[in-house]
Amino acid sequence: MNSRLLFTLFLGVLLAALDIAVLGPALPAIRLEFGAGSRDASWLITAYVLANLFGTPLLGRLSDRIGRRPIYLLSIGIFGFGSLGVVLAPDLAWITIFRAFQGFGSGGIFPVATAVIGEVAPVEQRGRTLGLLGATFGLAFLIGPPLGGMVLAFADWRWIFGINLPLGLLVMGLAWKQIPASTPGSTSGSFDWPGLVSFGGGLVMAALGLSNLDPSSPLFGFEQVRVWLPLAAGAVLLGITPWVEHRARDPILPPSLIGPGILRNVLWLGLGAGIGEVGVMVLPDLAVQTLGVSPAKASLYLVPLVLGLTLAAPITGRLLDRIGARPIVATGVALQAISFGAFHWIPTSPALYFVVGPLFGAALACLLASPLRWLLLRHAPVDQRTASQALLSLSHSVGQIATAAILGALASGSGLRFALGIAGIASLFLFVPALAIPSSHTRRTSPQTKG
Repeated sequence: MNSRLLFTLFLGVLLAALDIAVLGPALPAIRLEFGAGSRDASWLITAYVLANLFGTPLLGRLSDRIGRRPIYLLSIGIFGFGSLGVVLAPDLAWITIFRAFQGFGSGGIFPVATAVIGEVAPVEQRGRTLGLLGATFGLAFLIGPPLGGMVLAFADWRWIFGINLPLGLLVMGLAWKQIPASTPGSTSGSFDWPGLVSFGGGLVMAALGLSNLDPSSPLFGFEQVRVWLPLAAGAVLLGITPWVEHRARDPILPPSLIGPGILRNVLWLGLGAGIGEVGVMVLPDLAVQTLGVSPAKASLYLVPLVLGLTLAAPITGRLLDRIGARPIVATGVALQAISFGAFHWIPTSPALYFVVGPLFGAALACLLASPLRWLLLRHAPVDQRTASQALLSLSHSVGQIATAAILGALASGSGLRFALGIAGIASLFLFVPALAIPSSHTRRTSPQTKG
């Protein structure tokens, strides 16, 4: 495969992934500048993920109809516009709006890159190349927090997002030259608008209701109407989603992939990995609130976590073919629950970050790196492997949305340490799907998965 084309795709995906990873260092600085509470700040995560949720299937389908190059350029352009808006935003509300533009634009970058690889790379190199592209998300979490900390040490937090502008222009220039001007891949079938509205709208309503949760108020008091009404609307929309998807010609949530069995367990674990991702994002904010350190110094407390992720990721990859995914994933669940529990029960100190951080990083390596995608490649039907990978990314997003909303609400009422303790309890429930995945690491060999 053309190395220049691969570099272009790699750089574009890294650009979008870094924007998630650097939010952790930027978040406390943004909160301090605008005097925002944890509830309001959590929408910087939620808005990005919700918009990404809508952008991914829509821009992916448009690339099938219009072509890969124009939609890839459009996606980078929307992402860059959002980055410029964040840099120039006068208050938190505008930052949240432009974060949504970033999320929507980034939603088209990875699926288009994946499609280009599927069309250009030789069959024998596709798996390896897609693995390399997916590894950029891990790389983003390795270099993102230290990079954000370095920027904060010498400049304003806005420069963290300002870096996206020259990089985005570079990616657009490379994409114009390197991505083939291919004809549209598919023009048949209609886009699953009802599915997108029911599922995406349900998540928006649920996130809105959870973000309004006030632990200090009576659970069923009148003041909680702003919680229960959106939650009820979200439950209705999400409840009708299976009915809508069973009738869709090309569903965004294939019913065959979300039914009983190993695939459903993997998606539950993907949701739990989203819990861990948001937990990492708020750890610098915890240091600022409890230790009184600057945002730049707080971001450096993530270095031990990054080192743990760096060391554990290749080890988990090597162990997969030897011992299978179950012990690796179960270990990740245990380490995530222990890490959250430690940040809840143990008084916050620099030593806590240096001792527990590597454990948290190892947990992310076991849940976010290769094990879950490895499982899907081996157990999803051949003709649905791409859809299953997209659903795993979707489950991450759902976990991020729910966790950001709940942590923000709990932190505003009872403090961030209490919120992290609840995240630890939620992580314990992940043992159910973790222990339900096959103990054998052999490939499923049913007729529908051969090939």
